[in-house]
Amino acid sequence: MTMTTNVSSSSGQDNRIIPGPGDSADYQALTLDNGLQVLLVHDPEAERAGAAMNVATGSAFNPARFPGLAHFLEHMLFLGTDHYPDPNDYQQFLGEHGGHHNAFTAPRDTNYFFDIAPEAFAPALARFSRFFIAPTLDDAYVERERHAVNAEYQARLQDDGRRIEDALSQALNPEHPYNHFSIGNLDTLRDYPQQSLRDALVAFHDAHYDANTMSLVLTGPQSLEALSTLAREYFTEVPDRGLRRRTIDQPLTVDDQLPAAMAVQSLNHQHQVRFLFPIPDPDQDYRIKPVSFLSHMIGHEAPGSLLALLRQRGWADGLSAGSVRGDGRRALLMVNIELTPQGSEHLEEIQAALMAWIELIRDQGVVQWRYDEQVRMVEQQFRFQQRQSPAQQATALSMAMARYPLRDVRRAGFLMEGFNGPRIHDYLNVLTPDKLLRLYTGPDVTGEQRSPWFATPWQYSPASQSAADQSAAEGLALPKANDFIARDLDMVNDESADTRRLIDTPGLDLWLHATGEFGAPRVEWRISLQSPKAGKDIQQSVMTELLARWLEDSLSDALYPARLAGQGMSAHAHARGMTLSFSGWRDRQALVMEQVLEQLLHADMDDHHLQRVSRSLKRRWQDEPGSALHEQLNRAMVQSLITPGWTSEARLAALEEITPEALRDFRHQWLTELHVQALAAGDTSDTHARQLAETLQTMLAPEVTLDAIPELAVLSPNATPPTLRPNSRRRDSGVLLYLQGEGRSVADQARMAILGQMISAPFFNQLRTDQQLGYIVSARYQPLLDTPGLALLVQSPDHDTATLRSRIDQFMTGFDETVAGMDDAGIDAYQQAVAERLVEREQRLGQRTSRLWQELAHGWTDFDRREQLADAVNDQGVENIRTVWQALRSRPVLVAGSDDGVAANITDAPWQPFLTAPP
Repeated sequence: MTMTTNVSSSSGQDNRIIPGPGDSADYQALTLDNGLQVLLVHDPEAERAGAAMNVATGSAFNPARFPGLAHFLEHMLFLGTDHYPDPNDYQQFLGEHGGHHNAFTAPRDTNYFFDIAPEAFAPALARFSRFFIAPTLDDAYVERERHAVNAEYQARLQDDGRRIEDALSQALNPEHPYNHFSIGNLDTLRDYPQQSLRDALVAFHDAHYDANTMSLVLTGPQSLEALSTLAREYFTEVPDRGLRRRTIDQPLTVDDQLPAAMAVQSLNHQHQVRFLFPIPDPDQDYRIKPVSFLSHMIGHEAPGSLLALLRQRGWADGLSAGSVRGDGRRALLMVNIELTPQGSEHLEEIQAALMAWIELIRDQGVVQWRYDEQVRMVEQQFRFQQRQSPAQQATALSMAMARYPLRDVRRAGFLMEGFNGPRIHDYLNVLTPDKLLRLYTGPDVTGEQRSPWFATPWQYSPASQSAADQSAAEGLALPKANDFIARDLDMVNDESADTRRLIDTPGLDLWLHATGEFGAPRVEWRISLQSPKAGKDIQQSVMTELLARWLEDSLSDALYPARLAGQGMSAHAHARGMTLSFSGWRDRQALVMEQVLEQLLHADMDDHHLQRVSRSLKRRWQDEPGSALHEQLNRAMVQSLITPGWTSEARLAALEEITPEALRDFRHQWLTELHVQALAAGDTSDTHARQLAETLQTMLAPEVTLDAIPELAVLSPNATPPTLRPNSRRRDSGVLLYLQGEGRSVADQARMAILGQMISAPFFNQLRTDQQLGYIVSARYQPLLDTPGLALLVQSPDHDTATLRSRIDQFMTGFDETVAGMDDAGIDAYQQAVAERLVEREQRLGQRTSRLWQELAHGWTDFDRREQLADAVNDQGVENIRTVWQALRSRPVLVAGSDDGVAANITDAPWQPFLTAPP
């Protein structure tokens, strides 16, 4: 039974937390003597403990002389405190106990969070709490860490999101702090004759970090009394300087700036137009959510919607709406439209259509039944919320404490307490052409102006207010009532049953995991349509991808109401075929599945749909050289080691040769040779699952046996190949070393997982914290299918691959000594951390389904692989670890790397002569 505990704060306010209907946690709010607000969450089902501290300050409050100082201070708090001066202590302790941590700086908040095994919670809090009491802000690390912040800035220089936001800020009010530089770099974070950077850090910490501006959340399986004791023991010393949360008084825009039109150059091949309107911050109306209601209406995708109209005209591929840049008082409503190349030539007509759509909503859309329909869907979501990890939950609650009354922190995002037509019209009435900033982005934009921090070319001009175009409304119609909203929300299972095969035929096998463990009448389906024709060659692989994309795209309008009602559907192409995924309420799910299968089998493949999905794939593969460098390196490694696999360049070439007629023929051939493997997991029954499986059998008529489907294989090195260099346009350098294990048994995987836990913290501490090689540094266990391995990554703006490789080699030599000097007691904590993580109970149904599906894909039909692996982890001794490390050090090392100006070699397949397939 859910409890709410009322503990009055020093101000006497009502602090009873209102939980969700299915929430099994107990909550207690308290205020410490220093003014710190604390929320305690006793979750009897939690297997980990977590904490988050939200500080109500962020980049919006940077001193004018030190842009990026709030972000820099966030970095510095991790690098030593009075009681724990070693800058590596916190990370090392969490690593030894299976913990994870991070932090982020937002405009109005800086949030720090971690989770860890419950038995290590107290010593972790002892370290964490000192961040906010007595950080050393050591001069030596001030100089060192400013280079890390600069590396983070350098790593973002070619991110379109950052580049466009930097340019947009130039067209908004220059006095508003959101429009100032927030990351920091070597130019902004430096000493001045009048004030050193270290003195500025201390001054900022003293001026903003105060118990009265902080919100702390502690969550775990511990009792409320035990959590209260931890809060008082470790956080009572947080200074009480009598501060209060600050507000922002400047408007986001100034009146004489609007209306205006702006164009910004993107690096990627995506064309977009954003329509931005100044509005009040929606947080002020969080109880009734008028902006959520309007965003839902504007962003609707059903037939008759604005997006449907723009798609019919060939001008747009996607549309979304919502508020951005909220500062507590003001915000912007943004309507973002993904354009086709043709659409970028019709911005005026698109703007006219948007204004006609808003006018239609204003005249006919603000009615009680539409609001009530949204309320039903939101109430279902709140009633059956999926669990979050302790760190995620603590972070969300700690930020909510800075925004809403304590009693509403659990439900603020779900409240829609009553239809208020006049208030909705207050927001609608400011969505007018005379208050509009139109922002177009595309690779074709040129401009003499450059944004100050990301050098983005942009143009800006005042816009005249155009007269209303009545013809723009032709074809627009407001959405009908949503027939996909679930009605039957009763549970049919109490606990979990074993995963078992419910249907076993040569062409189809269905596995069922019936469970009520997650407390919601939801079901996840995974249906793998496997075909010998899916990945035989690159042409078939690309056509399978096109077929999956077409299926999603062609149903986007018709199934949009289903998605709103909580019925998710996706089609994912892979080397053996296509997986259809369905997730949502058990009730009404069959309607979605049947509609998807009918579309796949019988719908016409219209040219405009095929052109759109082909254009989307082309854009994705063209833009991969501009994606984050660490992603490119990992992708290059995986594509080279897992066969069959092809590079993006090869896929692009194949895509150019595929005609609509060829794809239509391929669909017919592909559907005639199928094996279907399916899994249903969630609150469902044998009868219900069988009925849907019979639908699959009847509609698809699968006859191919599983042994006719080609297997994937992971290649192994027989010698050290040259460095694989992807075709990257990023300016950073980066190196990824992959150390592949020799065996593939459970014991082999267990040993490598322990090594991954052992190497992670020291690798980060030495190469990131001490040597400051770059911002993105990691070492982790990375299996490929059933092949164990370790991946060591460093991305740097200042050092080339030769230097990075040399530093990694130096680390490896030192780690040789670490492993050689370990004893059994020394690896106990790492073993425990890995084993506990492996058998940790899933928090959400989707996690459970993904694990079972992965095990089924590998043929592990006892569905106890993680338990086997955990047992194997616990069985290892230090000699096993030494042996596997020595074996790794003697095996060929696979390296992917990139340097600005160094030619790519990925199309030459330089690794292939050095790799062999397993026997």
